[in-house]
Amino acid sequence: MIDETSTLEDVCFGVAVALDRCSIEAILTGGSAATMYAPHAYTSLDADFVLANFPDRESLRLALAELGFVPSATLGMFEHPHSKFTIDFPKGPLAVGGDYIHEVATLERANMHLRILTPTDCVRDRLAHFYYWGDYTALKAAVAVAQSQRGSVDLLKLRAWTERESGAGSDHSPKFSEFLDRIARTGDP
Repeated sequence: MIDETSTLEDVCFGVAVALDRCSIEAILTGGSAATMYAPHAYTSLDADFVLANFPDRESLRLALAELGFVPSATLGMFEHPHSKFTIDFPKGPLAVGGDYIHEVATLERANMHLRILTPTDCVRDRLAHFYYWGDYTALKAAVAVAQSQRGSVDLLKLRAWTERESGAGSDHSPKFSEFLDRIARTGDP
């Protein structure tokens, strides 16, 4: 059960299990995915799940009600009376910039499973926020994930994606270089 002592990790795994029981496939994305990969460097207060299948609204509501979440006044979001964490369902399909995502990772805790962006796609997701909106908090999260998941983040894929995303008057190469400089540093991202 979710309560005031539940962490974001507790919430994410709880939601994943509740949705799975109702045959609703969801993938954790956004800042919440970054928090799962780098919990000591970045904290999100909402769990963003993109739905891979499209359940009716009532099935989704019932699945989350088992955990105590109820629809909030903000369309698509759910809140819990005893938790600071909210649940959000950004519109799919699952994509980062102009790339659709077909491969996801699975985290395990006890006998629970959580589908989540791969570390590389998590970094791309955070870099997209930095590239397009100048979001330095997202850059910090991208750096933290890259540092904490060092062997799992494909820098060549990130460079190629950055080149594809550049164009139509926007060159993201300087921002990618800033990202690389920051991950090369030790200590605070």
